[in-house]
Amino acid sequence: MRVIIQKVSQASVTVDNNLISQIKKGYFLLVGISVNDTEVELERIAKKICGLRLFELNEDDILTNLWKKSIKDVKGEILSVSQFTLYAKTKKGTKPDFHRSQKSEIAQPLYEKFLAFLRKELGNVDLVKDGQFGGMMSCALTNEGPCTIILDTDETA
Repeated sequence: MRVIIQKVSQASVTVDNNLISQIKKGYFLLVGISVNDTEVELERIAKKICGLRLFELNEDDILTNLWKKSIKDVKGEILSVSQFTLYAKTKKGTKPDFHRSQKSEIAQPLYEKFLAFLRKELGNVDLVKDGQFGGMMSCALTNEGPCTIILDTDETA
């Protein structure tokens, strides 16, 4: 599993010119599920995401108070978007190879379980929003910091 975390002051997802999800302060996640991923990795990364300290104590003294609070501490929201292209291989040729990405019919239930793990960790189902699995989405966000973190199942053990 590979997750790109972006700390945001706002983010939204639009499909066919219709706003389907939006958040204010929190994380915008791009989530890739590989052919090797299991529920164990999904739960471990969900816990890691919710425990990471990427927020400041207060906004008055940002430089001194960085990296003190987690998303749980600040009661932030998460907007998660499934992103199979995170596993693209581009070593040969000019067309990306997506063989390491899990097939949609297997990835979708795993992705739904990942969302459930995030909701459980945050303790509030309303704080975790979603894009449209397999849909052509337009994503908009304001990255704060900028702060972007990459988590990979190979690196979270």
